[in-house]
Amino acid sequence: MRILCIYRHYWPDITPYARLLKAIAEHLVSEGHEVTIFTGQPGYNDVRQGKQPWREKLNGVDVIRVWLPPERKRFVALRLLSFLWFLGRSLVYSIGHRRQYDLAMYNVHPPILMGMTACLIRSLAGIPFIYHCQDIHPESSLVAGRIRSKVLYRLLRRIDTAVCRGAIVNVVLSEDMRDTLMERQVPLERIEVLNNFSLDSYYDGSDDIPSPLDNPDGHFHVLFAGNLGEFQGLDAIVDAAHRLAEIQEIRFVFMGEGLAKRRLIAAAGDLVGRTVFFCDFQPVEVAFAAMRRANLGLISLAPGVYRVAFPSKTMMYLSAGCPVLAILEPESNLARTIQDEQLGYVAQDSSADSIASTIEAAWRERSCWTVVARDELQERAERIYGRESAMVRWTRLVSEIEMSQNQNQVKSPRDRVSA
Repeated sequence: MRILCIYRHYWPDITPYARLLKAIAEHLVSEGHEVTIFTGQPGYNDVRQGKQPWREKLNGVDVIRVWLPPERKRFVALRLLSFLWFLGRSLVYSIGHRRQYDLAMYNVHPPILMGMTACLIRSLAGIPFIYHCQDIHPESSLVAGRIRSKVLYRLLRRIDTAVCRGAIVNVVLSEDMRDTLMERQVPLERIEVLNNFSLDSYYDGSDDIPSPLDNPDGHFHVLFAGNLGEFQGLDAIVDAAHRLAEIQEIRFVFMGEGLAKRRLIAAAGDLVGRTVFFCDFQPVEVAFAAMRRANLGLISLAPGVYRVAFPSKTMMYLSAGCPVLAILEPESNLARTIQDEQLGYVAQDSSADSIASTIEAAWRERSCWTVVARDELQERAERIYGRESAMVRWTRLVSEIEMSQNQNQVKSPRDRVSA
């Protein structure tokens, strides 16, 4: 098939999805498909990678980059302008080259706007599309408190539901996310649960990468690596750090940037620099090296978020051999998997007391997580979240779509309801 992937960021940009998309695209090329990436110049999180060729072949993938207005994360208006410009360029390109593609794939970002653009491209250029839902909007924004108007929420939800129904298939990351779409009356046969996967190319096996968790004194490091935002419910973790302050061997490390960072630093107070440490946003290789050295990797979601998103940092922790502590609803699919597969710990609830007691229990049994135990953890993670099995499913999904198109079936690539 001739596949067009449209996303604002692509390699060598440092966003995780840029790397994920690169792996998927290159795999599909290896399976005989023609893949084009329509993207912009690198610039995620204000990190400049240097100007890249406007068009090039990268491992068989045709990469087309377009000029975008300057973008700074802290300037919302400029980011919105950049997004709108990119979506406009994507629409013009797709219409002008509509005969060159059989299928398109879109990430959901920017929320709602990307989906509307996908539907416009389908209507005007006739290109069916896969909607790759890394999270579900506007439910995600509602849970995070970014949407307060019920009227606006219902309008955006109606728009995104129409997008999901218009997609040839919606790829979601968990059964919980699938259930959320089904509550919108999105047909089951248009939903595919296909989680992200760990990318072992993050780390080359060398121990020479500097890490903020270099551990000469034998401290027990509890690491949170990722966006310090409102989805994560990180305030309770800082409160837990206060409860554990007397155990000075336990050190909390927050690695990343986000809207909640200043508030968290203020809440940590005099623990900063003693048992609580904040690191700037780090390249993936450094973050992965830190996970290899950490004793516990934190996965924290605000209440209700598990139904609309999946913390893909889970795979990265586990592929580094780092046991995890999940702070989210015990009934979530992720919590059940962690418990059933012995991937780490699940807090009884999201209170600071529960988090502190779980971390203290992990600290007391830290000797159980030997080198051998962490290697076995990596093996279990590979079985559940491995790249190879995910690629097999991507191959099958695209092949079924191709078969469906060849048979002139406009509906879904398969009838999973009767299966």
